[in-house]
Amino acid sequence: MTKTHRSRLSAIVGASLFFLWSSLGLAQTAGQRAPDLRIYTTGEITPGFYEVVNRPWGDAWRSAISSPTFATREQAVAALNAEAAARGAEALLNVYCFDQGRWKMSSNTEPAILCYGIGIRVRPGS
Repeated sequence: MTKTHRSRLSAIVGASLFFLWSSLGLAQTAGQRAPDLRIYTTGEITPGFYEVVNRPWGDAWRSAISSPTFATREQAVAALNAEAAARGAEALLNVYCFDQGRWKMSSNTEPAILCYGIGIRVRPGS
């Protein structure tokens, strides 16, 4: 490979990684005040009375690589609220939060909380 080909390849790979990591970082900004969506649990709402709008963090291609984690459960739920609302959800169903932990060799010992849920739209009259 010539120097020109290597430098072009390096530029393409570098730009791709930059855009990938910057798009992953966008999802982790929970500093804004998220709308307070109602959170339903299993059995609290009948399946016929809502429609599934989205599955924040789970139905995006980047969830195969990385999902956003937060230091506290409150921050994680706020980010899930914001993501679901941005995608048109009016409420959340079956929200679960887990401490994903950190890589063993990491010097960061903070918790890595990730919350999953289903974004729903409640049908009128329910």
